[in-house]
Amino acid sequence: MIQVLQSVLPFVAILVALVVFHELGHYLTAKAFGIKVLEAGIGFPPRAFGFTWRGTLYSINWLPLGGFVRLLGEEDPEDPQSLAAQKAWKRLIVLGAGSTMNFLLPIALFAIAFMISRDVSLGLTQITSVVQSAPASQAEPLVVPDGLDAEELIGLQEGDIITHVNGKEVRNPSEVGREIRLNLGEVITMTVRRTLADGDTTVLDYRVESRWSAPDIKYTVVDGDTVSSVASDLGVPFGAVQAAADIDVTLDEGQELVVTNRDGETITYVVQKDDFVVLVAQRLGVTRADVRAAAGLPDPNALTAGEELSLGQGPTGITISIWNPAFIESESFPIWTAVAKGTAEYLDVLVLFRNEILSWIKGGQSPQFTGPVGIAQATGEVIDDNGWLALLELAALLSFNLGIINILPLPMLDGGRMAFVVLEVIRRGRRIAPEKEAIVHLVGLVLILAMAAFITVIDIQRLIGGESLFR
Repeated sequence: MIQVLQSVLPFVAILVALVVFHELGHYLTAKAFGIKVLEAGIGFPPRAFGFTWRGTLYSINWLPLGGFVRLLGEEDPEDPQSLAAQKAWKRLIVLGAGSTMNFLLPIALFAIAFMISRDVSLGLTQITSVVQSAPASQAEPLVVPDGLDAEELIGLQEGDIITHVNGKEVRNPSEVGREIRLNLGEVITMTVRRTLADGDTTVLDYRVESRWSAPDIKYTVVDGDTVSSVASDLGVPFGAVQAAADIDVTLDEGQELVVTNRDGETITYVVQKDDFVVLVAQRLGVTRADVRAAAGLPDPNALTAGEELSLGQGPTGITISIWNPAFIESESFPIWTAVAKGTAEYLDVLVLFRNEILSWIKGGQSPQFTGPVGIAQATGEVIDDNGWLALLELAALLSFNLGIINILPLPMLDGGRMAFVVLEVIRRGRRIAPEKEAIVHLVGLVLILAMAAFITVIDIQRLIGGESLFR
């Protein structure tokens, strides 16, 4: 019940806020142009209560799924105060104002997030593996320090500490990954600190290509191969090989394990959230093999000869992790700094969005679609993993996506209505008959609802299967 409340209630609150903000754009521009607003409502009918002020009904409705603004004559231009009676440029502004508000809202949300004290993980980012054929393995240092062999310095190496990307200091693996994704399709400069064979350290700059889409590594398992040997030979993480071989090494929360310890005592243990084999083995004083046997898990290092493995390698072909135990630092900023940071964050989000789209086109990972059920699930996971402050950032991303979806030239959406106005301009003022436009929007509504129902079924199946939207 608590999990449901943690997922559903915040999601509903975010949805209502974003849609109301969207509709506020339509409302304000309509009022500014003298267009009659028949009703402005929060939620959807049936109506709980309402009042009329200056010719507009303001209502609160029982279905808390957003809000709406109902304008006079959206398709019929007979009344001079109707939307359809306005000049084309005014109608385009009114119809596009909702998405415009959704595009502007993230700046404020990001700024608020920067003003609130947050914990930031600080730690050295270490390269844990380098794919043998990836750009990172072939990169040459920009400058070879005196006394060192240039041939021996070719390629980033396991154990290197990444300190800067494109001259920007990076404080944790998350920031390194973000800088790489921001520069897809470009050659980036990575500054690393390397410990040499004699124990000395040196700082090196490498130029590394950040690829739009890297081909998967294909490997056929032969006799004698293990997860460890394949990971070492290919330069990929141990866990990546396990995942490619579909080796399940996770313990299920609530699972009951029965093991015998060194003293011959039988112990019954119920798996807790975030338990893993090594931790449970240490806690119970038994071997890892004992825990795996009790949980019905396979040998984590065993592979089957003839099995085909497909492993991703990422944009640069490296994997990274925290090298030393990270410490946490709290940070917050005054409003003038927060607004600047919020704006910069938003611009980065736009670049990441563009890069994600181009990555799909260029053969990268396929897009993943989700509907209200999936977003509600994601909301709960975000709160569970990152706390309530992360809701501001999630709301900012959802606001941007809502703006994008509504501006698309699809029937029934704002973009679809704008398309009819643009078509009218192209036809030099000749309008599509209102009844024909209404039919197009009705068909569009049916298709949108059908797609939403299909995506909802997929979301529910994922929930029933216990799958995460992120992992």
